Amino acid sequence: MMTKTDLIFALYTLNRRWTNGSLLMHRNFDGHIVSMQQSGSHWIKNQLASVLAQLYNLPPLAHIQDDSIIGHTKSPPKYKNIPQIVHSHGYPHGFTLMLPFLHYPKYLVLVRDLKESLVSHYERFKGDYGNCDFATYLRGDVRQKTFHSDIWSRMRFMNEWGRMLEKYPQSVMPLKYEDMKADAGGSLRRVCQFFSIQNVTDAVIDSALAEASRDRMAEKPNPEVTTIVVRKEPRMDVAAYFNGENGAFFDATTARYLRHDFGYDLRGAQRKMAA
Repeated sequence: MMTKTDLIFALYTLNRRWTNGSLLMHRNFDGHIVSMQQSGSHWIKNQLASVLAQLYNLPPLAHIQDDSIIGHTKSPPKYKNIPQIVHSHGYPHGFTLMLPFLHYPKYLVLVRDLKESLVSHYERFKGDYGNCDFATYLRGDVRQKTFHSDIWSRMRFMNEWGRMLEKYPQSVMPLKYEDMKADAGGSLRRVCQFFSIQNVTDAVIDSALAEASRDRMAEKPNPEVTTIVVRKEPRMDVAAYFNGENGAFFDATTARYLRHDFGYDLRGAQRKMAA
C-alpha cells in the first residue's frame, strides 16, 4: 500500500527530474564531476586541478574551493586552453535518457557509503541546523525544505545516476570515496584516462597527490566560507550513530526507496527486510 511518504518521494523525484534543467542546459563541457555531498569532491577536484596546472603551466589554486581550473556549471574554468571540466551536485534531466543523440560530457559520479556520508554532513552542518540531534537529521525531510542535504536527497542522487550508469556505462564512471582512500593514485589515473587527459606521468600523479593531501588542503581554506571543509577532530564511530531506532529507520528507508546502491551492499539490508 502506498503511503504519504511514498507519494511525496515519488512526486518530488519526478519534479526534480523534469524541472531541474541545469545539467541539460550546461552540457557543453568535456567532463562533468557530479557528487553526492561529502563524497570527496574537493579532494578529486584539487587533485585534478593540480594535474592540469602541471600539464598546462598554470598557477596553483588560491584555496581549496578555487574554481579557476575545475569550474562549475555556471562558472566555467578560467583557462580556455585546458579540458573544460566542471563540478556540481546535480541530477540528470529526464530528457538525457530520451535524447542520446545530443552532445553530453562524460560524467564522473562520486559516491560514498551512505551512512558515512550522512554522518560527515551532519557533523559539518549541524550548526546550520540549530544543533538538532542526529536522529532528527537522519529522518530528514522528504520534501527537502529543512536540510541542505539528507537521506532523501542522497537516495534520489543514487537512484537517478544509477539509471544513467545502466543506460550509458561508456560515458558514466562511478568513483567511490573509499576507493580513493584505498588507492588515491590509481583512482586519479583512472579519472584522467576517463576524461582523456594525456601525458599524465607518475611524477605528475605523485605531485598532484602531495598538493591535494589532507594537510595541504587544510592549509588553504576558502576565506569566504565559515564551515570547515577538511575536518580533523575525532568523532564517534559511524556505527554508534546508527544503533537502535536509527539503524532500524535507515534499513527500512533504504529498503523501500533505494534502487541503486552502487555496490555498497545495501541490498543485504533490503533482503533482510523482505525475509
